[in-house]
Amino acid sequence: MSDAQGLRVGFIGSGWPHRVQIAAFRAGGLMPYAIASAREENARHVAASHGLARAFTEWQELVADEAVDLVSICTPPHLHRVIAEAALAAGKHVLCEKPTALNGMEAEAMLAAAQAAPGRLAIIDHELRFHPQRLQMRHLIQEGYVGSVVQARFDRLGSERLKPDVAWNWWSDAARGGGMLGALGSHLIDLARWMIGRIESLTAQLQIGPLYRAERESGQVHLVTADDHADLLLRFVNGAMGAITVSGITPGGYGMSILVVGTDGALRLDNQDQLFGMQGNYPDGAWEPIRCMSPSAPLAELPSQGPFAVGSYYLAQALATSLPMGKTLLEDAASFYDGLVVQRAMDAARRAHADRTWESL
Repeated sequence: MSDAQGLRVGFIGSGWPHRVQIAAFRAGGLMPYAIASAREENARHVAASHGLARAFTEWQELVADEAVDLVSICTPPHLHRVIAEAALAAGKHVLCEKPTALNGMEAEAMLAAAQAAPGRLAIIDHELRFHPQRLQMRHLIQEGYVGSVVQARFDRLGSERLKPDVAWNWWSDAARGGGMLGALGSHLIDLARWMIGRIESLTAQLQIGPLYRAERESGQVHLVTADDHADLLLRFVNGAMGAITVSGITPGGYGMSILVVGTDGALRLDNQDQLFGMQGNYPDGAWEPIRCMSPSAPLAELPSQGPFAVGSYYLAQALATSLPMGKTLLEDAASFYDGLVVQRAMDAARRAHADRTWESL
């Protein structure tokens, strides 16, 4: 195992690493080392852009590279299981993008592979758990700031899936794990569990925006099969109610926000990641800003100031300080078990939509 500065990361899939992960991980103390993409031009472009030592066209070559310590799986979800199993079997630590897999059965197999490799770290990339304001919000809830939670709302609103010229790719293909529920709803389900507690049951409605999209190169038209919008209602074991809206078809969408209402107070994280609280003269008082207790990330070194880039930076910091010390249980990280639970919740949401029922978890 390399020291903190030399903990080498191999990325499988070129899009998310190029846009966010490579720069954020380097700023956080990891060493981006290799990239694998089925398209050779993509692999070479990313490697050249970020100064990576190796570029592969087969993910198996990256997994077999003895210099790679940690494999970051950033492929479409239908490839997650096979790559995660192979990487763990090869003795690598694994960070897997969400959604965990295509369904609960695949997620169960991934958890079994992680349990069979106890000396390796195996986590899902729910980097928002490491975002300072979200982490502070969770701590405040645990410390009783709001009293008993009555209800919680988690939203992510955008308009990107409304555009008719968006090209057909795996995002629009349910068979490959596409859809807003998996891509971003998985984050919100995970945050709901992490902040509020275990989800007892849920119901859902899913919606597709434009029904057809064309491939960029060939122009061939395909029917969209993956959701562009999802509304979920949740019941938590502790008695709280919850709501999740994740949308790519909201004109002028305003990003991500969280509202937690309790018997003694409330907390609100707005779409600028500013945290506010209300306790005095509750519930008729004013929202007061809550100062973040975490040191600021080096924003100039990050690809953006958005929550995913900031969360990725703090996740990288945690990995860079824990893995060289032999720690394979990372506090606050989403384990493969957490990934399985979220996957089961998404499977239940799809059944609830199809059957118009509440589903128990």
